[in-house]
Amino acid sequence: MNPILHREALDRFRGKRAWPFLLFWILGNLTAVYLLLLLGSQISNQGFGGLIGRPAVGPFVFHGALVLLLLGVVMVLPGLASVTIVGEREKQTLRLVQVTPLTPFQIVTGKLGASLGYIGWLVAAVLPVLTAPILLGGVGLGDVFGALVMLFLIAATIGAMSIWLSARAKSTRAAVAGSYMLAFMMLFATPLVAIGEVFARTDFRDDLDGDIYSLVPNPYLALGAAVLHPLELDVEVTPLTPAHLYLMGRETGNSFSVPRPELVEVVDGHRFVRLTRPPFWVLSGLFYVLVSTVAIRRAIHWVTTPSQNEFTVKRRNQQT
Repeated sequence: MNPILHREALDRFRGKRAWPFLLFWILGNLTAVYLLLLLGSQISNQGFGGLIGRPAVGPFVFHGALVLLLLGVVMVLPGLASVTIVGEREKQTLRLVQVTPLTPFQIVTGKLGASLGYIGWLVAAVLPVLTAPILLGGVGLGDVFGALVMLFLIAATIGAMSIWLSARAKSTRAAVAGSYMLAFMMLFATPLVAIGEVFARTDFRDDLDGDIYSLVPNPYLALGAAVLHPLELDVEVTPLTPAHLYLMGRETGNSFSVPRPELVEVVDGHRFVRLTRPPFWVLSGLFYVLVSTVAIRRAIHWVTTPSQNEFTVKRRNQQT
């Protein structure tokens, strides 16, 4: 095992705050799913016993749990990953790590793997809660698997960007602030940028046909696209309904228009929209892989062992 990953994992998983936070995390998710069940029972006008087998309630609870889990990743991961390398620099132990036989790639991936492992630990703890909506109907194991893969890509991207900022930041405060700013921009600022893109391309006078490229990085839409596949024509009210409407508009040119008959497929009584372009989750996944790769490469550059000339220049400056 990577020594950096091994050490970081021991520090995170055996710390005094690990198990109390995990207990709080599980109880919080259980409470959230219980509230979603209450809300779903109010929407369907059924008691808890009547919820089983209701196709509309299962997706409602599942999508709500996914949105809460996504918010948890966005809120927790930047704070974990952004202090890994800059913390070593502030404790003056980064030079000691750099001169070990470990390569810069091992250092960066070890730090990133420990942060992602902690998030994976939290996701695994609430996985039974996440799969419980399968009993209600309308949700399959494929939906859970697709959601987990997209969550991993989102977490890897946020973690890689946080590691990059941590590698080049001069203080922990700057690294944490920058990491949270990037994560919040991906989630909350991209819709505002999309409004400007739509205005620039259509002047709000025509329907926009095709992708809104500023929304490709948005984790909410990417997660929705991974779950809402294939795209069903009948829109159910769930926490992912805005993503459903956007994906419908992406294919039809207008979120509230009826698609052309040749775009509609009927399978087992359900109507689905035939995709005319690459799925949105593919675009977002490729974007996350590209950004993660670039961020890791830049972080490796910042943790590379300084050359002998750099040490000589610093020593001369201290003497003068």
